[in-house]
Amino acid sequence: MSDYEAVPAAHAWPTNGAMLADVARLGYLAGRVCDVTYGLGRFWSAWRPADLTCHDLKGDGVDFRHLPHPAATFDAVVLDPPYKLNGTPSQPDERYGADVVQSWQDRHALIRDGMTECARVLRPGGYLLVKCQAQVCSGAVRWQDREFADHGESLGLALVDRFDLLGTARPQPPRTRADGKPSVQQHAYGRPSTLLVFKMPMVRA
Repeated sequence: MSDYEAVPAAHAWPTNGAMLADVARLGYLAGRVCDVTYGLGRFWSAWRPADLTCHDLKGDGVDFRHLPHPAATFDAVVLDPPYKLNGTPSQPDERYGADVVQSWQDRHALIRDGMTECARVLRPGGYLLVKCQAQVCSGAVRWQDREFADHGESLGLALVDRFDLLGTARPQPPRTRADGKPSVQQHAYGRPSTLLVFKMPMVRA
């Protein structure tokens, strides 16, 4: 995308890194930036902040719920938590911290605690970027985008933007229920992943 084209709210970016490069064009990643779930650094494959602090539980051992920084340290904080709620953990899940089986309630508690800690180290006027995805879990849709937006606002943050990374729905293999009857699709498949952008007020509550 050229510098003269508008940044879309929803787009089939080829990678998260390509999406973050567009997000940066809107000024949400200026100044001192902290990525608290750095992993393999894929978020910064197309663009990288000049002043980037990186943490990751499997890298430097820093838990995003307990950051080693004073309050109001960063202009932007990026959190890509383990938001996968179901399915059997596989080897790729280890890269995203989703290789340990947890209830969705425990996983949500983990993410809410992470958001709270990220807000603590955010400067007034700074931005918190949180990746998530609505998913079908235990037969119902968990609207994680809405649930985490609500939590951010409960912290005094304002939801100022969101970006939906559109994927491609793959053909699904036929499945059967426990009684042997064919499983019938009940919810839309192939939901986009979402990046929520919150802003810390200039005057903190």
